[in-house]
Amino acid sequence: MKRSKVFGTLYGAAYGDSLGAISEFCTKQQIAEAFPDGLLTYQPSISFITRGTTPGIVTDDFSSSCYLMRKIIKYEGHFNKDIAIEAILDWAADDFYFGKFSGANTKEAVLRVKHNEIDQNPGKQRNFMRQNTNGGAMKVAPLGILARNDWDLAIKYTIDLCYPTHYNSAAVSGAAAICCAVCEAQNETNIERIIDAGIYGAVKSRELMDSMGYGTYGPYLDYRIRQAAELGKQCHTLADRTALLNDIIGTGIVTHESIPAVFGLLSSTNDFQQAVLAAVNAGGDTDTIASMTGAIMGAYHGAEVIPQADIRLINEANQSLAIEEVIDAYANLIETIERGGMK
Repeated sequence: MKRSKVFGTLYGAAYGDSLGAISEFCTKQQIAEAFPDGLLTYQPSISFITRGTTPGIVTDDFSSSCYLMRKIIKYEGHFNKDIAIEAILDWAADDFYFGKFSGANTKEAVLRVKHNEIDQNPGKQRNFMRQNTNGGAMKVAPLGILARNDWDLAIKYTIDLCYPTHYNSAAVSGAAAICCAVCEAQNETNIERIIDAGIYGAVKSRELMDSMGYGTYGPYLDYRIRQAAELGKQCHTLADRTALLNDIIGTGIVTHESIPAVFGLLSSTNDFQQAVLAAVNAGGDTDTIASMTGAIMGAYHGAEVIPQADIRLINEANQSLAIEEVIDAYANLIETIERGGMK
C-alpha cells in the first residue's frame, strides 16, 4: 500500500471538508452570487454554520475521522464496536468540532451512548429509524485504508463504526459504499472498479443489516449509485456537474442523495480538483460530499494532486486536532501492519 495513497485519502477528505465548509448548506444560487466565477479556493465562509471560522477549518466530517484514527492507533490497528464507542465519546468531548459542527441526529445518539442506552434489540430499534443520513459515511475513510484491499472487512468495520449512532440499513449501506470505494482506491485500479466496490459495499451491508432486523425505509443505494454514475458520464464542465448534483441527484444529508452524488462525480471526471470543486459549488451538504469525494479521489491519485499550500493551511487552521501528527502516525501504523509487524 503506497504511503502517497494513504496521505491522499486523508488529506483529500480534509481538503474537501474544509473547502466545502465555506458553502455548507447554502443553495447553488447563493454560492453563485457570492462567487461569480465559482468557489475555487479558500474564501471567507458564507455558510450560517461556519461563518466567521478560519479558512481551512474542518468540520464534523474530518474531525470525527481524526478521533477515530487516534483510537485505532491506540489499539494498534484493531477496530470493533467498543472502539467505535470510545472514539465517538472522545469526539463528543470536543466543544468546538463536535459542539459547533455535529448534526442533530449524531448529538441525540451520543446522548444515548453516554447514558448506556444503545438499543441492541432490533425489535425496538426506533432510535435509529430517522438516521438514514451520512453521519457514518462522512468519517469512514480511515477504515477503508485499514481494511487493506478486503471489501468484506471494510463492510464489517463500517457496521461497527455505525453501531453507536447510525445503526440501520440505509446509513450503513451509504457508509459501506464509501468505505469499500476508499478500500479499492488504495490499489492500482480504475474508476469503474472503484464504483463497483461502492456498489458491492452498499448491497452487502444492506443485506446484512436487513437480516439482523435493522432495515429501514428508503431506496436501495446500489440503484441510485448506478444511475448517478451513468448520468455523470454525460457531464463535461463544472456547470454540468453542479447541475447534476443539485437538480437531479440531490445534495441533502440522507444517504440516497449524498452518496450517489459522490459516485456521479467520480464517473464525470478523472480530475481530483474538478470533482471536489463540483461538490462545493453544488449547494446542500457540500462539506460532506466534497470530503467523501476528496477521500476517494485522493486515494486514487495519491497526495500529489492536493496542493501543498492547502495542506499547510489545513494543518495551521486545525492545530488543536494535530492533523499532521495524526495522519503521519496512521500512515506509520498502516505500514507496520503491511510489513507484518502487528496482528
